[in-house]
Amino acid sequence: MAFSAAQVAFLQRLVSRRPAVRRGGDYALFFSEHYSLGVSLGNRVEYTDVHFLMAERLLRAHDLPVTPLGPGATRADSAVYGGMSEKDFSSAPHANSVAVKSLGRCLLDGHELFAPEGAYIVLTPEQASEVTCDRLMLIENLESFRRLEAYTWIGRGEQDVLAVYRGDPELANKDVAEVVLSRSEPIWGFVDFDPAGLGIVNSLPPDRLERVVLPSKSWLERAADTPRGRQLFDSQVGQYARSLEAAGHPEIVSAWALMKRLRSAVTQERMVHVE
Repeated sequence: MAFSAAQVAFLQRLVSRRPAVRRGGDYALFFSEHYSLGVSLGNRVEYTDVHFLMAERLLRAHDLPVTPLGPGATRADSAVYGGMSEKDFSSAPHANSVAVKSLGRCLLDGHELFAPEGAYIVLTPEQASEVTCDRLMLIENLESFRRLEAYTWIGRGEQDVLAVYRGDPELANKDVAEVVLSRSEPIWGFVDFDPAGLGIVNSLPPDRLERVVLPSKSWLERAADTPRGRQLFDSQVGQYARSLEAAGHPEIVSAWALMKRLRSAVTQERMVHVE
């Protein structure tokens, strides 16, 4: 039979930790009953050296790893073992990945980063930390990140800007945070004009936050006059108001004051229409 990932992990723990006794849980009782692995005594299962050897042989007989593959294991590492799926015990395909785009001339190992319009580059956090640039620009939404070239109103002057997508369930936020904190460049935050968006930039290192990237005040006033904008504001303000009231960065203070007066919001996707 094929063992589940949890059953494999149980056997691996027996081999590595060699406990004299285990609570009689589902896995301990299963292997005691079906494979004579341990002696069941009431609410516990007792083990000897013979049982630990049996657990190791059981793993090998089913073409399974005797020890855990580790947190950085790839699907190729798992696929070596024919007794389990290549997805078992391996990292997700997008783990350890950061999505970036270059505005200007950003370099990695002396080579200029390039992605066609509408595309982006995926680097490891270590590689992203080594890219040379003048500014980092953290971007909240993937669609806006991919279409960044269409936001022609965002001026960068002579700065070489490394745009970084803040992440999602596939491209983990923690990997992006690792890159941001490992660097020293000033940061621009391009986010939704809503309480959650300002909450994102408010979480950035305040001494490095240089700019909250937003269209003009007059454009935001017009664009925010929508039922959807008011709905977004109302649904988020309770969660973020306290932290935004305490914010000290002048860019955040200014944007929050305008947002409170309008009691509405504007998504990044709408900002592509700024003239």
